[in-house]
Amino acid sequence: MKRRFLQAGPMTRKPKNEAVYQAYKKTVKSNSCAFCGFNSESPQVVREFEHFRLTHNQFGYDIWEGCKVQEQYMIVPKRHLLSMDEMNRDERAEYIDLVCAYESDGYSLYTRSPDNITKSVPHLHTHLLKLDKKRIDMVLYLRKPHILMSR
Repeated sequence: MKRRFLQAGPMTRKPKNEAVYQAYKKTVKSNSCAFCGFNSESPQVVREFEHFRLTHNQFGYDIWEGCKVQEQYMIVPKRHLLSMDEMNRDERAEYIDLVCAYESDGYSLYTRSPDNITKSVPHLHTHLLKLDKKRIDMVLYLRKPHILMSR
């Protein structure tokens, strides 16, 4: 039996990508919402729907639940919402249609609760992740200094 080791949270960025993300976070005002600034002309917007935008994750993850991330998008409401509970009936219907379509196309879904301490943008968003179909054999992850080794 081949042993597999994973020493990391469910999601991880490569050190260079994490450094870029951390540098960006230092430039953002704590009370601003990056997602509220999106419009149909924003470079990260892939597709517009009535109530939501499909966007690229500007600071995407490299590893998710022990698998390499092949593709990732986010479903972001156009209206500033903190939780799914704030959606109206039309938004909920469109949201369910979107997540069903992407799930059936092989994407995993992840949404953090409003009070999750790892949520970096206080605006509801759902990660859509298409993962590699095999697990990474080994990952060594240390936060400070930030080292990520994988095979």
